[in-house]
Amino acid sequence: MVKTVIHSLIMCLFVAVTSPAFAITGEKAEFIKLDDGVYAYIGKRNDANAMVIVTNQGVVLVDTGNNQPDTRDIAEKIKSVTNEPVRWVVISQYHGDHFGGSPFFAPATIIVHDRVARDIAAMKPYQIKSWRKRFPERTAQLEGLAPKDMLLSFSDKMTLSLGGKRIELFYVDDVYNSGDVAVWLPESGVMHGSFAAYKDRHPDIRPDYSHGTTITMLKQLEALIALKPRVVVPAHGPLSDIRDLQTMVDYVLLARQKVRTMMEKKLALTDIIKQFHMNEFTDWDRSTHFDWMAETIYREFMGLGPIIVTSVERETKGSLSKVLEAGRNLTVTTLDGKEVRLRISSDTNIEGVSDRSVIKAGMKVEAVYKEPKDFNPALGFDVIELTVQP
Repeated sequence: MVKTVIHSLIMCLFVAVTSPAFAITGEKAEFIKLDDGVYAYIGKRNDANAMVIVTNQGVVLVDTGNNQPDTRDIAEKIKSVTNEPVRWVVISQYHGDHFGGSPFFAPATIIVHDRVARDIAAMKPYQIKSWRKRFPERTAQLEGLAPKDMLLSFSDKMTLSLGGKRIELFYVDDVYNSGDVAVWLPESGVMHGSFAAYKDRHPDIRPDYSHGTTITMLKQLEALIALKPRVVVPAHGPLSDIRDLQTMVDYVLLARQKVRTMMEKKLALTDIIKQFHMNEFTDWDRSTHFDWMAETIYREFMGLGPIIVTSVERETKGSLSKVLEAGRNLTVTTLDGKEVRLRISSDTNIEGVSDRSVIKAGMKVEAVYKEPKDFNPALGFDVIELTVQP
């Protein structure tokens, strides 16, 4: 790690200034062959990626797509290259854009880290209900089942030997690593880089540490770089390689340096958040993550630990004035003319339409959502239940 840090401190500004500009991924997902029986599903507009490993004992799928249409598209892409069924689903991150499509592939075994297995076992009834009904074509297979019934978990390493392919799963231990798993194919040099391997997208680091910390990212990146991968399927963004992993190290170190400099100047947290930027990477996607990132780094330096988020349930009704990202982000104009920004997750129970991707502006909705206390819901309030009137 010492060598990596020294190199990065020297290179961080150089890389930011001299790296060529990359466009975010296109309007349609791509399915790209990486090696014999190994494929990458590159999500549209920097949405979540997936990886497909075909063996004569079945398919291993790493992550399940950003939303229902993407999950179905992944399944169709798999059918285009093999008749083998999906028998194992590896979840690299326990977030909706990676785990949310898992019910589609029932009865496949879902492989997760032990920490994630504990979280899944603690799912609330409304979350299980949403999971079962997410894909109407799979409802019959899931009757009476919960996600915990399909799990296989491990603590630090797990190896699958299937049809001559060696598939290594590993977890980089850190107190704030919530269970992110990387997938490594040593024979072909192909890797799914899990959470740390962003490309052309500002990382989603939150002050509740639900997505880890910058120190967690640096530990993960060190482990990934040590394997010297030929091709990396990042969590989000175009295909990458070891140079892009190093760029992420440089990025994280530069972000930490900026926050530390402002702290040394005795700036208040509100001012640090306001002034923080990563303008050296202006061509990257998701600058909306800056506020959370700055606060997270501040908390790391202060040794404060994660924000413990508590919330209260609220209700709203009105018409949808804005619908973004295939129904993930909604703006409701209420009956009294106020605007409420909502975020639909894989836990949201949706009534009235088959899935969020068919939600359109102008529809009338009622929503039950969680309003956090002392936490900035930068992407909108998380919705528990959404009732849509088509």
